[in-house]
Formats: sequence, structure tokens, C-alpha cells
Amino acid sequence: MRPTAGKHNPSQAAQLGLELVAAAPVVAAAVALDETGAERVKRVRTAVDEIQAGNLEAAAAILDPLLAAEPEDFDTLHAGAVLRLKLGRFAEALALMQKAVTKNPGDAQAQQNLGAMLARQGRLEEAAAYFTRAIAIDPRNVSAQTNLGLIYQSRGQIEAAVGCYRKAIAADPAAAEGHSRLAAALKDTGDLPGAIAAARRALELKPSYTEALSNLIHYLEHACDWRELPALEAKLDKLTAPALARGVKCGEAPLLSVVRSADPVRNLRVASSASKDLAASMASLNMHFPHERRRGPRKKLTIGYLSGDFRNHPVAHLVRGLFQRHDRERFRVIGYSYGPDDGSDYRRHIAASCDLFVDLRSAGTAAGARRIYEDGVDILIEITGYVAGNRLDIPALRPAPLQVSWLGFPGSTGAAFFDYAIVDKIVLPPTEIQTFAERPIWMPHCYQVNDSDQPISARTFRRADFHLPENGFVFCCFNNTYKIEPQMFDLWMRLLKAVPGSVLWLLRSNPQAEENLKREATARGVAAERLLFDGKLPKDQHLARLSLADLALDTYVYNGHTTTSDALWAGVPVVGYAGTHFANRVSASLLTNLGLPELIANGLDRYEALVLSLVQDPAGLRTVRRRLAERRMRWPLFDTARFARNLEAALAGIWRLYEAGKPPSPIVIADPGPMETAPAA
Repeated sequence: MRPTAGKHNPSQAAQLGLELVAAAPVVAAAVALDETGAERVKRVRTAVDEIQAGNLEAAAAILDPLLAAEPEDFDTLHAGAVLRLKLGRFAEALALMQKAVTKNPGDAQAQQNLGAMLARQGRLEEAAAYFTRAIAIDPRNVSAQTNLGLIYQSRGQIEAAVGCYRKAIAADPAAAEGHSRLAAALKDTGDLPGAIAAARRALELKPSYTEALSNLIHYLEHACDWRELPALEAKLDKLTAPALARGVKCGEAPLLSVVRSADPVRNLRVASSASKDLAASMASLNMHFPHERRRGPRKKLTIGYLSGDFRNHPVAHLVRGLFQRHDRERFRVIGYSYGPDDGSDYRRHIAASCDLFVDLRSAGTAAGARRIYEDGVDILIEITGYVAGNRLDIPALRPAPLQVSWLGFPGSTGAAFFDYAIVDKIVLPPTEIQTFAERPIWMPHCYQVNDSDQPISARTFRRADFHLPENGFVFCCFNNTYKIEPQMFDLWMRLLKAVPGSVLWLLRSNPQAEENLKREATARGVAAERLLFDGKLPKDQHLARLSLADLALDTYVYNGHTTTSDALWAGVPVVGYAGTHFANRVSASLLTNLGLPELIANGLDRYEALVLSLVQDPAGLRTVRRRLAERRMRWPLFDTARFARNLEAALAGIWRLYEAGKPPSPIVIADPGPMETAPAA
């Protein structure tokens, strides 16, 4: 899976949490206040100061009596609305802010704040209208400009978003929010240096800005610029610790937590803090879908798959063959897509394999959830998780009686609105069940589905086509650059020095990563030209070129997932690293379920020794390669039909628990068949 893809969707703005400003009351010069009015203004200003200082109880002690005494006063309504939002009382906050705007429609900050509240509910079209009004009243309203830009960005209108952010910065060059949002938009355009510079500027202006710091770390990971990362990560840990201790949203993205930390407990705390915040925002929509009347036996279960990646994307590469293999006597299959229609074969095939395929791109949160409920979905399977561009706002409204997290995010979402997560006993050992908020569905083999019909181009590539040495040993790793980190890179460079004439073949992602990795290689005594980079090819051709490699190398904190499957499908042995959380145990699961456990290393020393033993034993490596070719179509990993049967057993099992009125509980799926069977083809 590639967690940085699929960035644009209608709910992104709602999930990021738009800025709300508690504006101090302003009294026009022509208005003469009596003593009571002057005292009220003074008290509201004091309450606003308390809100901005984070002293919410003190602010409430001032504002609650004022609201009771002056329920029509604009300033009191405005400050009271912001206070209630910060207290998590969303419905009350929205009602007060709507009333405040009615009382004073010419106040730009109130218009902006009402828009921000609506955006947090996923009501982005309404929110955009209020932001636009706020800007018309006051073109220098930085919050309205940045928030309108965020909505444009969520729609994929990146240039319009960049324009809004630049206007916000022009209006207030010292506003950190504008620089941080600009950084994210520039990253979406492919301008990684611009994104890094803008994120740095945001942090210069606001050193405690955790979201900007989190993004800067991830941008530097993409660029493989590791020089500052230890200090930046230590700072991020220090800044997020108080929020995590309180269980509130901490500013670190759940994906970044998984990428940089192999501690599953910390991963869960970060994800849980984001999920709680999202669920609270969605609760303010006050939508409730009655499911009890649907509880009961089914001749046919309706399964909904929700994703933004039904397109030419690593997730679609994995799931393409699944939907057509569902037993239509027992299951009705609906695909819900909120990602772009790229016209690819993956998109067309998945759409044609579903009984119904629904495009939710233009649907807001409420409309998307209502559609799933009205379609009668019994079990909703969400296959994106905390990846950029997700629509977790939709399952947060619980439109289906049972909701399952699977595949796209390698860890727990930490969300109470998911009943189950599809895992296996390698990526989530039973002894670590406490690191997941969801109840596990332990599959009998690998949790990851693969497409047994995935084509490999018949085109014959030669090493010379990619400037690879004809006789030298070719290591490869086509993982995204953000997965490459110093410890494993150190090991790779030692391998290159130990194997004369060898090269490391990598994915060309961005010029900065290429330059930085070459610099790091040189610093470790390896000639930069021994690192070879190639860009993307159509998937069938990429699989064909992979066969030119001798051995694929895994990454450390976050394994190859689809990337590892691709190498194995292409017939290239992979040395997999087995670590301490879901994201770096996936290769071990893949190799185990292909009958190649001897290619799994449980530590870096063991990993290095294993790779060298294979390089130094050409006959042994040929034997491994032959065993891989023989087992590819006999073992469970690439048997899509077998996976579908086991998944159906899981879905039927959790429905029986629900049907019996029992709470969601961990379940283990058994597969009585032998590990090695007749060729699936």
C-alpha cells in the first residue's frame, strides 16, 4: 500500500480541524455603553483571554452566567460558541454560532468560525460559502483564506488552494497556519523543496506547531534528508506527550507515527487521539442510523467496500481479483469509491466485479453515510484507514451494523466506530491484542489479499535497458523513499562494500531523495554510481523488469507490502525484516504464507548475515528462486479464491455474533485445507 496517494476528497478539510478564533468584542466608537454594557464587554474580553490561554473552565465560569443573562448579545454568543466547541459540545457550539451570525452578519470572524464548524461536520459546500463571505467582508481574514484553501485542496483544486494560502500569507506574513497549509499544497504539486521551506517557516513563526512539525518530518523522510530528523522527532515527541497523556488529538498524523515508530502502543495512542476527535466532530451532525431492526438471519449478506483507491494504485493491485470471487449466492457486493476515476483497467475491473458501484466523490459526510445505510449494507469494510485523503468521517457515522478496518493502514485506527480489523497472527500476535482498538479477525493465512490473475508483461527486458551491470549482483528495493531510514541504509551500504561489483536498484521518487541517498552512500564509503534509480512503468512491465534483480531487500520500520508481493510475484526472492509492530511484520507474513520462512530475519544482524549467505551461495540462491517459482501458485499467498472463501467465513462469523445479540469479539478463522495445494491456475 502507498499511504501518500489518494490525497483529494471532500472530507479532508473536516478531518484536519479548521481553525477557530475566539475574537475579542469590538465596540464601535459611536456606540455609548452604559456601566452594565461596559462591564459585560470587559468580562467577555477576559473570557476570550482565558479561552486563548487554554483555561476553559475559567472561561466557562464567566460566559455561562453572561449567556443566561444576555442570550441575544453577539459577542457573548460568539465567544460562548468557540468555548463550547473547544469543550467538545459541538451541537451547542454550532447553534450559538449560527445565532451569532444572524445577530451580526457583518462580522467576518463569526462568518469564518461558523464555516469552520460546518467544515468539521463535513458540510464543506456550506462552509465554503461562509468563508467566502468572511473574505468579502475582510479580505485580510487569514483564517478564512486558509480554510477556503483547504477546501479547494480537498477537492483536488491545488492551484486555487495555493492562491488562497499565498493571499493569507500576504495579509499576515507572520501567520504560521498559512505557511503550513501552503507547505501541504506544495507537497501535493510535487514541489518538495517548496513544501519543506514553507513548513520550516511555519515552525519559525510558531515553534510549538505540532502539525507543521509532523509534516516537515514526513517531507524530509520523502526526501531522505535524515540530518535533522533525530532532533525534530525528539521535539515532536515532547510536544505531543501532553495531548497523548490526556487522550486528545496530538497533531501528529497516525501515518507518520507508523512510519517513524515501531512501538505499537504509541501508534495506537496517536491513532486513537485522532479518531476520538473525528468521532466527536461527526457526532455534532446528530445522525443516527437504526440497525436493530436489521438484526436477523440473512440468505445473502450485503458487503460494502469503501475506498479512495479503486484506481491504478497499490491497494487496487491487491484487491482487483477479490470482488468477482465472492459467492453471489451468499453475498451481495457494493463498491463505494471516493477517489478519482482514472479510467484504468483496475477501476473498470473492480466496478464491473461489484453488484453495484457507487461514486461518492461529490457526496458530503452525511450523504455518503446515508447512501450506505439506504443500500442496506450489513458489513462495511473500509480499506484506506489513516492514509492521506481518507473518508473515515463516513464510517464515523456508523451507517452499517458492523464495520471493519482492513488493508490500507498497517495498524489500528484506534476508532471505536470500527468493530473489527482483519489481521493475521504474524502482523498481530494474540499476545499483542491490546495494541488494537478493533477486535481482531485472525485470518488463517496472510491478512493481505493478492491478485492471482495479475499479468506480467511478455516483454523481454535486458539489464542494459536499465543500466544494470550484466554480471554484477543486483539488489533492489522499490519501496517509497519515506520507508528508507538510516539504520537499514547503513546495512545496505555494508552489503555493497562486501559484494564487489554489486549495485542497489531503487525507485526514482523525487530528485531530492536521489541526491541525498547518493550523498549518504558516499559518506559511507560507497560510490554514488552504485545506486541506480528508475521511475515507474505500467504495472505489468514493472513486474517484468523486476525479474532482472537477484535479490530484493526489505525496509526496517515500515516493510514493503504491495512492493514485497510484487517482487515475489515476479519471481524475485525477498529477504524480509520482522519487527515489532504491524507495519514491519508484513513481509514476514507474506513469506510465511509462500512457504519461504527461511527468508525472514528477526534482527538487523541476522538480516545482514542472511543476505550475505545468499549472495555467497549462488547455487543456494538459485534453489530459493526455484522454490519460489514452484510455490507461487500452490501456497495461500497468491490464491485469491482461497482468500475469498476465508474472508466470507469471517464475515459470516461476525454476522452470526451480531445476529445472536452478542458484542463484537475476536475470532479465529480456520482453513482445513493443506498449506500447499494443486496449482491455483
